[in-house]
Amino acid sequence: MAGIAQAVQADAAFGTDLYLKLAAPGSVVFSPASIAAALRMALAGARGDTAGELAAVLHLPGPEAAADGLKQLAGIRPGDGLTFRAPNIMWLESAETVRDDFLAQLAETVAVERCDFARAPEAARQLINDAVAEQTAGKITGLIPPGVIDSLTRLVLTNAVYLKALWTHQFPAKDTTQKPFYPERLGPAPVDMMHLATDLAYHRGDGYQAILLPYRGGSLAMAVVLPDGPLSEFTGRLGGTGGVGGVLAALLSAGTHCQVDLSLPRFRVDAWIDVGEEGTEAAAATAVAISALALIRKPPPDVTLVFDRPFLFVIADTASGLPLFLGQFIRPSR
Repeated sequence: MAGIAQAVQADAAFGTDLYLKLAAPGSVVFSPASIAAALRMALAGARGDTAGELAAVLHLPGPEAAADGLKQLAGIRPGDGLTFRAPNIMWLESAETVRDDFLAQLAETVAVERCDFARAPEAARQLINDAVAEQTAGKITGLIPPGVIDSLTRLVLTNAVYLKALWTHQFPAKDTTQKPFYPERLGPAPVDMMHLATDLAYHRGDGYQAILLPYRGGSLAMAVVLPDGPLSEFTGRLGGTGGVGGVLAALLSAGTHCQVDLSLPRFRVDAWIDVGEEGTEAAAATAVAISALALIRKPPPDVTLVFDRPFLFVIADTASGLPLFLGQFIRPSR
């Protein structure tokens, strides 16, 4: 259990690092779990300086800790109304051999496929892209662009995370109305604002409020975080307040259930997530190519939350706190 807890904390810290790098004026969504999974596969086989650098980026002590996060991700199961896939695949050059200890370390969580990179790199690239597209229901296509794979490629590590889930508490479609949304430094823009009044986990943090919207059929949920002020200011101090993991931990452990009057935009970010009245569909994928030349508390008063300005969202496994998707909604598309 200690290894799994460490893996979750590491992925949350890694996700915070990435978010702080990727947060920009526009809306964005990515999967820290997917990117970490691909890098963990690489770390499992790395040694020396490469291992040290990968471990530092992933907030892990070393290669021996690489497999725990993969097990945590692989342990998330689909349920009634919830589709979840997160396959790890090692695409290996047909003529290449791999150390038995490396394969043994990843045997429970990683599938091995053979490709003829040396003689048919373009066919191998298409094969990998087709597999990722299939795993993500066609949402992620062309993951590996032309030119990345060539005859010197010996190994490609991929992870694809796909989620399609129904809310436990669905937003009545009849209550969705067009309302103004207020981006930073721009004039208001119309959004389709969903509305729901129900019992939800709620947390008032330092400079923000957050609620947890659970999905049916499992332990997954979306945490939606509304800063008291501009999202850019909140993002700027996120790293010093426990990061994404701290926000999730506070909501999951210290959050209280209360009646929440919630207004949340129906939104879509093309990188890729679609949030609507019935639920959420989200997909992300990561590839790492390696060539022959490189290595119960009293409830508070009822709460009204109107997400009519930029906000942060995290789709996580509530059983562990593992962040699967992380993003921000800045403004509706024109």
